[in-house]
Amino acid sequence: MFTKLIVRVFMFGCLAFLGLFAVGIAVIYLYEPIPAQGFTYSAEGKTIQLADGRTLACTEVGDPNGSPGFYFHGAPGSRLEGLLYAEANREFGIRMIIPDRPGYGLSDNHENRTYLDWAQDVAELAHYLGVKRFAVLGYSSGRPYAAAVAHQIPERVTVMVIVAGEGPYASDDYPPDVFDSTTFNGSDVNKWMIWSANHAPWQMRTLFRASRILLLRDPVGMLQSEGGFDFEMPEKDIRFFPHDFGQEFIAVQIEGFRPGVEGVVRDFTIERLPWPFALEEIRTYSVLVFHGAGDTFVNPAIADYVCGRIPTCAAPVIFLGEGHSVVYYRYAEIVHAMLAAW
Repeated sequence: MFTKLIVRVFMFGCLAFLGLFAVGIAVIYLYEPIPAQGFTYSAEGKTIQLADGRTLACTEVGDPNGSPGFYFHGAPGSRLEGLLYAEANREFGIRMIIPDRPGYGLSDNHENRTYLDWAQDVAELAHYLGVKRFAVLGYSSGRPYAAAVAHQIPERVTVMVIVAGEGPYASDDYPPDVFDSTTFNGSDVNKWMIWSANHAPWQMRTLFRASRILLLRDPVGMLQSEGGFDFEMPEKDIRFFPHDFGQEFIAVQIEGFRPGVEGVVRDFTIERLPWPFALEEIRTYSVLVFHGAGDTFVNPAIADYVCGRIPTCAAPVIFLGEGHSVVYYRYAEIVHAMLAAW
């Protein structure tokens, strides 16, 4: 009798847990949060309609008559990242164009998109804006997109710039020590993401839907908790996120999550799958790679690895005392080198 009671209590407990779990998942997928008080979605920028009917959004900053370049944001991110560099681009005479990738900001989602699809989107956007040749700058998860554009339309790319660039995780010769490091690349979270990308993308989607709710409801709290990361960040990164660029960074993230999570889920998924081109195939005349020596998000060893595989990359520039926020603190030096290599 006692044994049967124990079994019934156990079964009831399991059913209760499963019920609560199901309710939690339902809330994550059905609840539509709005930005917290004091924050809002942005109307900044412009939109165009692509040949397949999708909307693509972008901002332009800097000198309208300057040397044109495309900046590809991180993940998550949005076209608002460009506003952080408006003054620097004006000073250097650069017309910087920052598009929302599909599924971010005001850009329509493009289901099952690949890196090669992005090159076509950029070609259409450049044609619409009257830009024939241009530089590309990819930051963090924007790096593969810069590489894809340089690979697909090399005749239009003057120089490719990679800053704190991610991947490619699935390459046979990807440095194994990166997965054993104390950076995000070696974390259990990233290893789980690699597994999810290959076997169960819905798990990553659930994670980001929960993150979106937390960000939109309490963006300041998310920043102050350093995004929930359990690895040590360098002083520059700690200072950047909640302090130096706190409000601007919040706006970038909120706008990126505006339509949902499909943009960032696709970015994190295809980043961890085999890429449809090899780095060795990139023949852009000038390739520049920059990284922070203290980057705990993207291991600095990846800069050496990537640069070593691209034939026209001489050597990466590693900034001492910088972390993943290197693009913000060293932007002037980076774009100066970009112009010199033009």
